[in-house]
Amino acid sequence: MPATDKGWFDSVAIDYARCRPRYPDAFFAWMADQARALDCCWDAACGSGQASIGLSRWFNRVEATDLSPEQIAAADQHPRIRYRQGAAEQSHLSSNSVDAVLIAAAIHWLDVAQFNREVRRVLRPGGLLVWLGYEPIRDAPEELQAWLNSLYQERLNPFWPPERIHVDACYADLEFPGCDQPLPQGLKITEHWTQNDLLGFISTWSALRNASQQVDDNDQARFLINNLSHELKQVWPKDSDQLTLHLPLMGRWGVLP
Repeated sequence: MPATDKGWFDSVAIDYARCRPRYPDAFFAWMADQARALDCCWDAACGSGQASIGLSRWFNRVEATDLSPEQIAAADQHPRIRYRQGAAEQSHLSSNSVDAVLIAAAIHWLDVAQFNREVRRVLRPGGLLVWLGYEPIRDAPEELQAWLNSLYQERLNPFWPPERIHVDACYADLEFPGCDQPLPQGLKITEHWTQNDLLGFISTWSALRNASQQVDDNDQARFLINNLSHELKQVWPKDSDQLTLHLPLMGRWGVLP
């Protein structure tokens, strides 16, 4: 059964659409430069469309699919995007029908071998495949950055799903279906966030979703969730309502025969 069947984000689809960061225009411009043609791109496991809108500025058509109907319902609509419910491993797209495939922040949830077979089927010859993700937050003020690092790497460690290991490895431990290379250095998400914005983003992490499901019978989870807002307030700079934070992009890409 594909890992996407776990539905980590179904119950927070609206928050996911509202709080998850958007990818920078520079990434989509770079991706368009790598594609042989710009007729159609498949945004696989699109979630609530964080990447679909960006792709629509460059590709004539975007086929955006996700297993979760809740995520699809929360996506921003656009005339060049067709959203459909469906597993990334079985897209129901026609063979040799797309010029590029993007999977953003989701390859670690999939049956990778089955997804790779589907990508080979739907891509036109010389088509582009991009696995996109992003690294943890950087460039916060020192005390806040230390709190974020501890939360991500240590305190939430018991609650991260096992698939998270692939994100920490920048997907290098997963089998790419052809010759590939890392994404160009320097691409990054830039956010100007308030405390509430940052807390909203953290609340959509799969580890927090997992912890919240254990809160009734797990003292560690209960303490963590109940204190996040208070702790963040203590480490947030007193003279700043908003901070500029960065999430470096990472991933792998290649042109398939």
